[in-house]
Amino acid sequence: MNDKIKNTDKELPKGVEVVVSAVITNKEGKILLVKSPKWANKWMMPGGHIEPGETMAAAAKREIQEEVGIEIEPKSILLFQELINSKDFYRPAHFIYFVFLCEMKDGDNVVLDNSELNGYIWVKPEEGLKMELAESFSETINKYIGHGSNFC
Repeated sequence: MNDKIKNTDKELPKGVEVVVSAVITNKEGKILLVKSPKWANKWMMPGGHIEPGETMAAAAKREIQEEVGIEIEPKSILLFQELINSKDFYRPAHFIYFVFLCEMKDGDNVVLDNSELNGYIWVKPEEGLKMELAESFSETINKYIGHGSNFC
């Protein structure tokens, strides 16, 4: 079996990229979904790249603070996967990603950065599955539902 995916007409300009995202819940048990032009304006969880020398948990805290203005505490990793040349992402990319289950430190007042994100919604996980999600994010929500949404 060949485990190498061929990129015949597409290069991966940044090589393998390691990223984090977060399942963040509010007091009503709803999860935060955001929209990004980088992901075909589809719904997803906030997150981003891990900087050199930064831990995964620190990257999750930083990215969430930068993108949605919420302070979080990463509690555990819900899942990790890879995504190669997503049909929804704006450029060819090979992501290795880690999704954290996170507790909010205070309030759920979202303040979008308005450069990478252009919308947000708090939604029950089951309702989120009915929305137009970017590739692989339904897997994240299903994993969260299976994990037990009483996490936070």
